[in-house]
Amino acid sequence: MKRILGKFNLICAPVLLLVALSGCGGKPPITEQLGWPPPPREPRVVYERTITGSSDLQRGFWGKINDFIFGKSPDHALGKPYGLALDSNGRLLLADTATKSILILDFDSGKSSTLESLGPYGRLAEPVNIMVDTDGTLIVADTGLRKLVVFDAEGNFLHFLGEGHLISPVGMVRSEANGNLYVVDSNRHEVVVFSAAGEYLTAFGGRGDMQGEFYHPLGITITPDNLVYVVDSFHFAVQVFDLEGQYVSSFGPGPRGMGSLARPRAVAFDSDGNLYVTDALSNNVQVFSPDGQLLLKFGAQGPKAGQFRLPAGICTDSEDRIYVVDSINNRVQVFRYLPDTKEG
Repeated sequence: MKRILGKFNLICAPVLLLVALSGCGGKPPITEQLGWPPPPREPRVVYERTITGSSDLQRGFWGKINDFIFGKSPDHALGKPYGLALDSNGRLLLADTATKSILILDFDSGKSSTLESLGPYGRLAEPVNIMVDTDGTLIVADTGLRKLVVFDAEGNFLHFLGEGHLISPVGMVRSEANGNLYVVDSNRHEVVVFSAAGEYLTAFGGRGDMQGEFYHPLGITITPDNLVYVVDSFHFAVQVFDLEGQYVSSFGPGPRGMGSLARPRAVAFDSDGNLYVTDALSNNVQVFSPDGQLLLKFGAQGPKAGQFRLPAGICTDSEDRIYVVDSINNRVQVFRYLPDTKEG
């Protein structure tokens, strides 16, 4: 009986200690909210938080107990992230070119893991982007392997995609309308299209300075109205196409200063259809209306909250949070879009 009580006390003591400590933290300090545009105008975008790795995850009560008794798992810190994606299970997935792996941060469980093994084919070489497909599988664009790598939702390697048709895959997006996968190939200067089954269908673009041609494109997204937005990096523009690859319009170029994209990298959209374009040279995010009119920009060069050093990938969630990869600062910054609720 004494032996049983002894074991009970060994387990309960740390539990009681954690309970006591959890009530001693007090309220977090109140910090001034960062918003854009600055006062006195009402902000449309506000800063929320910074993520540098698994150390920023919140562990639940029993997770903390598990860490106390069995030891905490190693922290996973961001090296030089580039692309990112969110899945339906509350996970943030980041392609890290420094660690040559995918970092998975689970905000619901407070756990993290990495993804790099290709089974008998070795490991990832140069992962630059990741997307979550409609069936939950994960697709990684690997410029070192010159193809896409497909994993199941648990991170098990399934197969390659795009072999022989890709040189430098970067941006990816699946069309809900036709099921096709659109992949930006930066060195081919084109968008390569694959069927839902992974078969090569066609490509559009090509290197050139005419409308519909590219010079090192990088990012891509498809809006609910089935328009394909492609970030044309060295043309300092975003070009718009239909699902068949026919040119529709473009925006971005302009006089030096606000509104002129210097080195755009990625694009995403919010619930109002506004487009967010990261600009690596200007170290900001520029916000455009669906028809390409500049609405706002936020960010500047630096290491502080709301500042960037080579921003890269960007994505949004259903609550209009904006996740921006801040590559050289080794982090992801999270912002939120505030829709205009004023009438008229």
